[in-house]
Amino acid sequence: MNANLGDMSRNQSRRLAPASYRLLETCLEIKTTNTKILAGCLHRSPATIRTQFQRILALMDAHCRYEALRITEERGLIRRKRR
Repeated sequence: MNANLGDMSRNQSRRLAPASYRLLETCLEIKTTNTKILAGCLHRSPATIRTQFQRILALMDAHCRYEALRITEERGLIRRKRR
């Protein structure tokens, strides 16, 4: 059963676009999931940020942005930067 979980994690990570990783890492770095703030930091429109989060939530089977961050961190897909 653990092998299946590992396979699922690898499959999920392949489906996340590089822009999604940047979005999630930026959330951790600046400690917010606010659409307008993230749009400004990443030089994207708020609609693009919302769309990316919808895709991430679906791929991670998460119900909110914070849960998606937790799941991707637990799977080792993103990490908090140490200061």
